[in-house]
Amino acid sequence: MIEKELKFTVTYGKHTFTFEQGSKAYIFHTGVYNDIDKKYGIKGLLEYVDFVHDCYIEDSNRTPLGSLGDYIAAKWKKIKNKSLNDVLEKFYEQEIY
Repeated sequence: MIEKELKFTVTYGKHTFTFEQGSKAYIFHTGVYNDIDKKYGIKGLLEYVDFVHDCYIEDSNRTPLGSLGDYIAAKWKKIKNKSLNDVLEKFYEQEIY
């Protein structure tokens, strides 16, 4: 069987980013939408992408990825060093997500 290699490329301003998962490209978009890049720079945006994606992969629920990305973006400075499980627990404690 031939393995197919997928890559998702995002061009943002003068920067080009390549992701192996489409979910990371979507999270990147969510981060830009929430001004993570303006608040924390490109490096902070990429850290946000990895963190949200790790939460998404760790979660055993049917994660609403957009809502999770928005939640983490709103609290990024406070939660970026917390454990994935702590973040997911707080996320699901909300009434609406």
